[in-house]
Amino acid sequence: MSKPLTQNEIKHRLRKQGKTLKTWAAERGFKYRTASDVLRGIRRGRYGEGRDVCIALGLPVED
Repeated sequence: MSKPLTQNEIKHRLRKQGKTLKTWAAERGFKYRTASDVLRGIRRGRYGEGRDVCIALGLPVED
């Protein structure tokens, strides 16, 4: 099992695609604030939109 991507790795991957976190979130129907909070570790993504963002970003989901 591979280790989850770090915050910087995710941001770098988005930059390589020519996107910001804000545009990424908008394209997928997420609130920017939720995506930012999940990426910074403020929201754990256990349920709801935070969980959906974790899954979409490839972060581990806590059950």
